[in-house]
Amino acid sequence: MTAAPPTHHAASVPNRDRKGVGAWIENYQIPACAVVFLLTIAIRVALLPWMHIPQPAVHDEFSYLLASDTYASGRLTNPPHPFWEHFETFHVIQQPTYASKYPPLPGLVLAFGQKFFGQPWVGVLISTALMCAAFCWMLQGWTSPSLALLGALLVMLRLGIFDYWMNSYYGGAVPAIGGALVFGAIARITFRREFKHGATLGAGLAILLTSRPYDFVVLGLISAAVLVWRKNLRPALLTAAVLSIAVAAMAYNNYRVTGSALTLPYQLHDQQYAVTSVFLWSKAHAEPVYHHAVMRKFWAEWFVNKSKAAQNDFLGSFFARLSDLYNFFFGFWPLFIPLLIWPYRLKTPKERLTAILLGASLIAIVAPLAGTMPHYVACIACLLYLRFLQTLTRLWTWKPAGIILAMAVVALFLFHLATQVLDLRTGEEVPRLAIARDAVIRTLQKDPGPKLVLVRYSPDHLIHEEWVSNLADIDAQPIVWAREMGPDQDRPLIQYFENRQAWLLEPDQSPPNLTPYR
Repeated sequence: MTAAPPTHHAASVPNRDRKGVGAWIENYQIPACAVVFLLTIAIRVALLPWMHIPQPAVHDEFSYLLASDTYASGRLTNPPHPFWEHFETFHVIQQPTYASKYPPLPGLVLAFGQKFFGQPWVGVLISTALMCAAFCWMLQGWTSPSLALLGALLVMLRLGIFDYWMNSYYGGAVPAIGGALVFGAIARITFRREFKHGATLGAGLAILLTSRPYDFVVLGLISAAVLVWRKNLRPALLTAAVLSIAVAAMAYNNYRVTGSALTLPYQLHDQQYAVTSVFLWSKAHAEPVYHHAVMRKFWAEWFVNKSKAAQNDFLGSFFARLSDLYNFFFGFWPLFIPLLIWPYRLKTPKERLTAILLGASLIAIVAPLAGTMPHYVACIACLLYLRFLQTLTRLWTWKPAGIILAMAVVALFLFHLATQVLDLRTGEEVPRLAIARDAVIRTLQKDPGPKLVLVRYSPDHLIHEEWVSNLADIDAQPIVWAREMGPDQDRPLIQYFENRQAWLLEPDQSPPNLTPYR
C-alpha cells in the first residue's frame, strides 16, 4: 500500500537536493533569520557616524528610561522622594512608589543595554534586529522561505534602520516581536499541526502581557478563537503553562509598584492624573488635584479635547488613523493601497485567515483608541506585511505586467532607503528639546559640584517639551531637575539639597535663561 502524503506544509521539509541561494534559504530557515538579525545591526551600527545614538525628547521616552535605570539598579521600583511634588512629571507615578507607569518589558530591554553595554539604546538596537528576524520566522509559517526572507528585508529597510522604532526609546519593537511569535505559532499549529508551538504562542502572548496588556487581551482572544475554530486545542496546555509564568511576574511587579497585584501602574497613574482614558468608551471623571499648571493643561485640557474630538467624529478619526498607520508602515501614498485592499478573491485558507486576523485586529486595537501611534499596533505589523506579500505573490502571476509592477513595488523600498541615506548629507535631525537641554547641561557642567535646577515655565509653555525628568536615584544625580513651586515650598527643597548649587531655569525664553536661584 502506498504511504499517505505528509499533511504538513511543504516548506517544513527541506529539499537538500536543490542548488543555489533559493535552496539555501529553504533548507536553512533559522540561519536566514539570523542573517536578517545581523544585517540590521550591521547597517545601523555602520551609520552611527552620521546617525548618532538618539537623544530622548518626548515624555514617554523619559519614563521608559526611568524604568531602565530602575531595573539596571536591581530594583522593580523606587521609594518615593520626600519632596516628590517637585518631581512630578508625565507618565510617572510618585506614590506609593516612584516608577514609570509603563509595563516592565520595554524597560527591561533598555536596562539590558544599560547594564551590560552602558547605553540603554543598545537594547533598542538588539530588540529591533530581533523584531526583523522574528518577522522572517513568522512569515516562514505563512509563505515560502524565499518570500519570507524578502518580507523581512523589506521590514528592515522600512522600519529597522531609520524609523523611530529604532531611533527612540518607545519600545515599539518589543510588542512587534510578541505579535510575530503569536501569528507565527498560529500558522504552524493551524496548517502544519505542530502543536509544540503552543509554547511559542504562550511566549508571544507573555511578551504582549508584559509590554502592551490591551494588545495581549485582543490577540489572546483572537488566538483562542482560531484554535477553537480549527479544533486545535492540544497546544492550549503549553500556552497556558508559559503564560502563567508571565501572569505571576506581572502580578508581583504590580504588587511592588502599586501595592496591589491586580492594579497596573498604568491604571494607578490614570487614577491619579488623567480625567479620561485613552479608550473612547470611557467617560470623564472628576478632575484630580494638580500641583502644577502644566500637568493640568496636559491631562485636563489637551488630552480631554483630543478624546472628545475622536468621539465626536468616530469614523473620520478611525480612517484618519488608518491613513497615518499606512504612511508609516508602507508610505508612497496612494501607490500601495491596491496592494492591501485589492478585491481579488481570497483563494487559499492562508489568505482568508490572514484577512480575518488583520481586519479583526485593526478594528479591535485602532477603533477604541482616542489616538494611535504606529507602535500602538506593533503587535500586528507582521500581518500587514504578510498581507502585502500575499498580494505581491498574486501580482507575480499576472504576466508580464504584474511581474513588472511587483518588482517596481519592491524597488520603492530600496528608493526609500536611498533617500534616507542621502538625507544624512544635510545633517542629522535632533529634536529641539534635546539640543536645548544639552546646551543647558554643558553650561551647568562648567562649574564643578552637583546642581539643583528649578524649572519655571511660562503660561504659554509647549506641554510636549518637558524638562523635569530624573532617573531612579534622584539624590545621587549630578543634576537634579525639579519644578519651581514658589519661595515657601522651594526653600525646604533647597535646604534638603544644601550641598548643591541651586539654579533657576526658564526654558521658554530664547535661548533658555539659566540663572542662580535667589
